[in-house]
Amino acid sequence: MTGTTLIRASAMTGIPETIRELGGDPKSLLNQFNLREDLINDPKQMMPYSSLIQLMEQAAQELDCKDFGLRVGLRQGMGVLGPIAVIAQNSSNTEQALRHIIKYMAYHSPGVHLALEPGKPGKPATLHFDIAVAQAPIRNQTVELSLVLATKVIGVLAGPDFRPIQIRFRHAMQAPAARYRAIFQCPVHFNRPGNALCLSADNLQRPIDQSDSALRQVMEEYVRQTLAQTSASLNANVRSLVITLLPMGQRCTISLIARHLALHERTLQRALKREGVVFEELVDDIRRELTSDYLREPGMAMSQVAGLLGYRQQSSFNRACLRWFGQSPKARRESLTSFDKNLS
Repeated sequence: MTGTTLIRASAMTGIPETIRELGGDPKSLLNQFNLREDLINDPKQMMPYSSLIQLMEQAAQELDCKDFGLRVGLRQGMGVLGPIAVIAQNSSNTEQALRHIIKYMAYHSPGVHLALEPGKPGKPATLHFDIAVAQAPIRNQTVELSLVLATKVIGVLAGPDFRPIQIRFRHAMQAPAARYRAIFQCPVHFNRPGNALCLSADNLQRPIDQSDSALRQVMEEYVRQTLAQTSASLNANVRSLVITLLPMGQRCTISLIARHLALHERTLQRALKREGVVFEELVDDIRRELTSDYLREPGMAMSQVAGLLGYRQQSSFNRACLRWFGQSPKARRESLTSFDKNLS
């Protein structure tokens, strides 16, 4: 893919709650990076990985919380990984589960780099972790979140008695040493060549009880198909960003999208042209699609629909609706409601 790397919005799980716990305002912090709390529960929603990383660092700084990433990690679980978690929990043993997670991690984000180094006599197995996002060079809080999550995931797979042999971080210590020891319950080292979690061969070979190979195969096929459809498509990533940014009150221009993708505007235009996409037409198509979804919600006011679509004036939305459907928003809602009733 040209440009930035995306990640599932589920990766924000626990961030708003942690900000509130520390006395902060999640909406204010998320708005700084064009993010919204409600994106977390949308399994299809993607966001720039760099936005997550910068949000984590900004929250830690504004809230004067050096263990912010550790706190968020404690609030997360396997559910963050969506269908990858289902694949892992239905693998034969812990090692196979980790290899499945590594194989399909691009579904969650191609920017997450994992590698499992098998153990040798006198040397534990090592799960290496890194983030491939050039736009956010400072990512200590996100790395710490990720290794807490990795420890919890392996704990689910290997059993409640699992303890890492050691944890290694590339960066310097952020929080008091006792905080790391309490969370990881093993030696934690800093300023090392890479980020890693070490575990025993016994942990890797532990069978996973009640695994369902048929269910795993179904989920693997789903993830493979999804990756095949989206992995090479700049169009798909631009669409995801447009949907995210439309309700933010800013005009959703190609220059704004280019900034989020860390691209020059002309570079983005040329890349979209190669995929047969005109940016303005793409935004218009997205707005038309979303209009029908929003108008199907009876409790959603027309002014709210207009705002979610990025229109500052209700009249602009009214004109667009007439152009798309030959109907006013009210008439379009009535048509959709009538159609849905006839189907039921």
